[in-house]
Amino acid sequence: MATLDQTLQVFRALLEADPPVAIGEADEAIWAYLVPIQGLSAQAEALEVLRYKAAELDGTSAFMPRLMEDLDRHKERLSERAV
Repeated sequence: MATLDQTLQVFRALLEADPPVAIGEADEAIWAYLVPIQGLSAQAEALEVLRYKAAELDGTSAFMPRLMEDLDRHKERLSERAV
């Protein structure tokens, strides 16, 4: 279980890592943030907030595109489950 601030802190560390780390660490942080949130729509809303806040982080990092792609994959998974 992780808060929005804790998750963003993990993202900051991953964005600062040199060389870039595996996407698995970001994926774990995203799941830790989403798991305690009840309901698909609530998880989708929380993910949107997380994605918005993540986009405000270091955009010059080589890891940023991979992080945003991972967040998009989570969004797709949630939307598939909602159908």
